[in-house]
Order: sequence, then C-alpha cells, then structure tokens
Amino acid sequence: MNDSAPASGQLWPRGWTKLHVYLTDLEEVKAVADSYRPVIDEAAGDVPVPHEWLHATVASVECDAAAIPAATRAALVERLRERVGALPPFDLTVGPALASMSAIMLDTYPDGEFRRLVDTCVEAVNEIVGGDVGRPCGGPGHVSLSYRPEATDGDGLRGSIQNHLRDVRPGRVDLTVTGVDLVRVMQSENAAAYTWEHIARIPLR
Repeated sequence: MNDSAPASGQLWPRGWTKLHVYLTDLEEVKAVADSYRPVIDEAAGDVPVPHEWLHATVASVECDAAAIPAATRAALVERLRERVGALPPFDLTVGPALASMSAIMLDTYPDGEFRRLVDTCVEAVNEIVGGDVGRPCGGPGHVSLSYRPEATDGDGLRGSIQNHLRDVRPGRVDLTVTGVDLVRVMQSENAAAYTWEHIARIPLR
C-alpha cells in the first residue's frame, strides 16, 4: 500500500490525504505562538500557522487515507484507544523556537514520555493497517509555527532569524498531555499549510 509513499516533508501525490495522530489540545501554546509572530513576519517566505491548526505530529499513516477501508479505520481507532489508553498523562515543555530551513518550530522536551507515545501509536498503526505504513513524527517532537515552502539551503538570513527567536519572551510553556487525536490531514498544494478533519479523540489513561 505504501509503494509510492513520499518521504516526510515532501509534497504528497495529488489528491492524497493522510491519517495522522496529532497533539491538538494546545491552548497554552497560542500565547507563545503570538510572542514569536513578529519574528516569523520578518522571515521571508515563512507562512504562519493559524492557531486552530497548531499541532504536534505523533505518528502518520503513509498511504492515501481513501485507500483505508472504513472497517480498518474503525479498528485503528479501537487499537489506539487500547494501546494509548494504557499510557499515563505526562508533562511536556513546548519551546523555545528553532529556525530550520523549512519551518520555524517549537521544540518539545523531555523526549522520554513523548517518544513512548510515538512508538505506541506507530505500533498500533502497523498492527491494524497493512503495508508497514506507520511512521513516527519527523525528528524530535515539535510544534510548527510556520512553514517555508520556498526554502533554499543557501539562505544566510536563517541565522539572523534564529538570533531574534532567542530574544522572545515568553519562549516556552509547560502543559500536560492527556490525549491525542486521530485526524485526516489535507496538505496545501505548496506544502505551506496543513488542515484536518477530526476522526477520534484518544485519551491517555
């Protein structure tokens, strides 16, 4: 099922949507996002993420969501509730912001409990959806504040943006992760925006 699945960060095949497991309960992050917004506005090519679409990717299902039968999707929801529901809530620090070539993102820390959640969700996907299509979030946990579809490796201004990000206060916030959401994600044509349709809330224990 995943023979044509693109690598993380690339444009998806035309018409594709994907199932993702997200952290979306990020009300506390909105004020921090506002603090960084003046620096994001200075960054040429960056497209800010509106508050309603802030998220941290936990896991993805790397195939077209339309290819997953309704019964399989329902079974995935139940398996996620079983596996994720066995994990306790945990505290997570979101921030400070980092400037990569393709995004400005809030780092998350610590990694241990978040990585356990990632691994559990990927395992649940691969137990239910055929084709070994479950994938972890790309790199360490993060919440993207902007996407930069026109990124070029030679942009020397990125270092200056990072310096400005370091000056922002408040630059981080603490929150408690109490659940995740299974969503169907739509990617914009230039990969500058991600929106989604909610499928199910999956609470932690």
